Amino acid sequence: MMRPTPFPMMAVAGAAIAFTAAEAHAEDISRASERAATARKLDRPYTMVEVSGGLFALPAAEVCPTSLDKCVTGETSLALGIRNFYRTGPFAIGAGIMWATTLGADSARGDTSLQRDHSRKYFLVEGLFRYAFYRSEDWEVWAGGGAGGIIVSDSWSVLADREPPDDVAFVGPRATTVGTEGFTVGAGVGADWMFAENWSAGLSLRYMNWFLTGDPEFSPTGDVASLSGRVDSLEMSLLLAYRIAL
Repeated sequence: MMRPTPFPMMAVAGAAIAFTAAEAHAEDISRASERAATARKLDRPYTMVEVSGGLFALPAAEVCPTSLDKCVTGETSLALGIRNFYRTGPFAIGAGIMWATTLGADSARGDTSLQRDHSRKYFLVEGLFRYAFYRSEDWEVWAGGGAGGIIVSDSWSVLADREPPDDVAFVGPRATTVGTEGFTVGAGVGADWMFAENWSAGLSLRYMNWFLTGDPEFSPTGDVASLSGRVDSLEMSLLLAYRIAL
């Protein structure tokens, strides 16, 4: 009589273990979701992770991408952010980071054959506070503020940087970059709709006041940083959040 090989038996045992582990993991997630939902309803502490995406504008800023005597007023950028909050009742405290980049590139000064371009990026780190002054089972409306640090990064590149020849290997950065640092304070309002047990979607509008270094920085190639001094900024974003039990 032939004995069954151990391989099918091992496969069956492995499948049973994997199924049991998956079932236990799903049960843990379900229990955590129930705890987070209960915590919100009973005003007990819980945490919340939020991501955002939207438009970021400098409506009155003097942006000087080529030189100090060639400036334009205003700019609009694409912004993405992630935040983490500790919630208790109507109050929330937390921190977040935001990235923003210009929607297009500007032509930079220099020989036309070089095809120089200029682009700008933003990086913001801040502490946040919110108060939900209206709350129902499905909706929250809040107001809040924040303060932190901001870095504005100006970069200039030539065509050979962006589209290097196939037989050329560059070592080091492919663009000249100047960073302008400062701090920011701001306030905002928003609304969240609880469309699922621990999920919410919303909209926010924020105003921020930047205080950048007073004198513009210059690159080794003579290019000037496009922003300096005090700058007003507006951010309008769509929000998606998930609540997590402590």
